[in-house]
Amino acid sequence: MTDFIECDWEYGVPTAIRCGGMRGTGFGIETADRHSFFTLAPERHGARIIEDRALKNGPEAGERHLTVEMAEGRWSTVLTSRLRGRSLTLSASLTTLSPSLFQDFVVRAVFSAESFTVAAIAGERFEHTGSNIYHQHPVRHATLSGSNGKLEIRVTESETLSAFEQVLYIRDAPEGWVVHARLIPKPPYALLWVRWFNRFARLSLPDWASRALLSVPGLKSRLWYAAERGGRNALQLQASGLARLNSEERIALSMEMTFERS
Repeated sequence: MTDFIECDWEYGVPTAIRCGGMRGTGFGIETADRHSFFTLAPERHGARIIEDRALKNGPEAGERHLTVEMAEGRWSTVLTSRLRGRSLTLSASLTTLSPSLFQDFVVRAVFSAESFTVAAIAGERFEHTGSNIYHQHPVRHATLSGSNGKLEIRVTESETLSAFEQVLYIRDAPEGWVVHARLIPKPPYALLWVRWFNRFARLSLPDWASRALLSVPGLKSRLWYAAERGGRNALQLQASGLARLNSEERIALSMEMTFERS
């Protein structure tokens, strides 16, 4: 039974979860290439949903199937959710329908800053200050805790092929504690990418220009995921790698979130 947790559902995906004084929202997936970004949230751009079906919509399980066309690829995904006792498990698989480029692939959740006061991951402990820094590590476990209780976060599945590595991060964003189980490209990268974003414009360099810029001594180490490492005060300029998957290749992630009330 799921009476320990209250959960709202919309089209096969949890939209809000409540457990005592602990609150969660923003459940879903994200991915990006150089020119488009997919999320279930309104911030999606350059990505077109071709097919969208909800096969289950609570109260204890959800299942949603999507087919998506992006600027540099086309893929399908199956997103499943399961409530069991004190735990919510969110799982997603992605199968390419054409050769596709990826900046990352993410299973995500957001928890309110009022719910928890401290985050812990890979030996780091930090409070919510709105820094928006990505505390990212190649681990499978993290916690959020406070007077309301504790949240145990575990990555229970990751299918990475040879192009990705699995990481987990917690970010103290303005909207709350953002938790991402994430696949990021690993060497050798299919392409290198330097990009700069602000609220007015987006600049994305092609591979040859990115490689030329990053060959300048010392510049690659300064720019590599610099905006993520720098947080709210960082210039939104950073470099990263891109992974390329051929058609009909599959990656997957699963994240389990377990509540412990005080």
